[in-house]
Amino acid sequence: MTDSTAQRNLDNTLLLLQDAMPNGNFDLIRSLVTPDAPIRRAGFADLYAVTGDAIPQSGNFVEWLEAGWKVLSEALTDQTAQAYDIVASGNTIMLHYRMTALHSGTFAGAPATGTRVEWDEIGVLHFDDEGKITDLW
Repeated sequence: MTDSTAQRNLDNTLLLLQDAMPNGNFDLIRSLVTPDAPIRRAGFADLYAVTGDAIPQSGNFVEWLEAGWKVLSEALTDQTAQAYDIVASGNTIMLHYRMTALHSGTFAGAPATGTRVEWDEIGVLHFDDEGKITDLW
């Protein structure tokens, strides 16, 4: 993989995490992710399962995001993502990132608090030769 390919994949990763997802820009999301890309979520969906809400841990990424975005974006507004510890290898990007949001609505059964919440995530994204995301962990 060339440095320009790694940079393109990193740019697309950050565009997804820092722009497309926090703003609910599904046209941009669809341009960055292949239509059949699976999502494999560990942990986050478990929060919802405990409360009886249904957000699957795996499935088609775009469908998963479209189904769960309304609930998440209303509960956790003003979202930002800050990336740390980024590793590029082949067509894979691995990164540690911190999400920050305002708890504005009911989230996992907890009513809005009006406070900022933060959590850390680890992402592993695989890309095709055109720079589209083919798989997300």
